[in-house]
Amino acid sequence: MVLAALPSWWVLARSRGRVRTVADVPAAEVALVLGAGVRRDGLPSRILQGRLAVAVELHRAGRVRWILVSGSPHSRGYSEPVVMRDFLLRQGISERAVVMDESGVDTWASCRGAVADFGLPAVTVVTSKFHLRRSIALCRRAGMDAYGVGHDAAADGLRRVSARGARREFLAVAKAFWFSR
Repeated sequence: MVLAALPSWWVLARSRGRVRTVADVPAAEVALVLGAGVRRDGLPSRILQGRLAVAVELHRAGRVRWILVSGSPHSRGYSEPVVMRDFLLRQGISERAVVMDESGVDTWASCRGAVADFGLPAVTVVTSKFHLRRSIALCRRAGMDAYGVGHDAAADGLRRVSARGARREFLAVAKAFWFSR
């Protein structure tokens, strides 16, 4: 029984005090935006648009200087980071403020890449609220000082997606705890 609960305890302990809002997150050089799929027409999924909107808010509020978009290079025939970058550019974010990581095929790969490929000591992780605590825990495990700001997908009309994501987190947390080393 204790072994089954250990991953959840780990995520809660590693993310305690680090789930924040745009208004109260400590300033950081970089926001790490985690991918969430591309639609068939090559635009970000609605849940990904929400994450990107949070990154835009952080940038405009002066909480981050750069936005690192991390995702799969093969999402429905599109590069997720390219789609994310293009969305941010359409929102008025400067091309110089956006960095792409095409090795972010999952949360652990995105966190590891932020450290290994970009040398980041700290990030503000941007993802969906249901995914935020695990993302913070994994970025910290990768060696970064991480805080996080989550997009509330349920409040944004994506209740079913949010509920499915929350259910998926139980297994994803176990995988993160036991297999991300």
